[in-house]
Amino acid sequence: MLRDRRHLGADGVVIAVVTISRQGGQLIGEPEVVSRGFVLGEGEETSMFQDAAGVIAACIESSSVEARADQGLMTEKLRGELRRFFKKRSGRRPLVLPVLMEI
Repeated sequence: MLRDRRHLGADGVVIAVVTISRQGGQLIGEPEVVSRGFVLGEGEETSMFQDAAGVIAACIESSSVEARADQGLMTEKLRGELRRFFKKRSGRRPLVLPVLMEI
């Protein structure tokens, strides 16, 4: 438990809220990315989160219709893509929590 708290304190948490259509699995609106404890420079953080929204959109678009219908699979796929993105861009490994909402 202490190790987890140290990890969260050092790298923070990133939450991605994504809304998709129930029928086709298409992305609705812009994904919202927020963080706690994941601190970068003011302009750098904004541009990184905009790029992360682009990664989310690309991940959903490249997925098959069957994969989009499986909420658990899409959540794990988004988590993996975002982890890779943040590790590559910042060198840090925040806890990534994708929230997938179907409308």
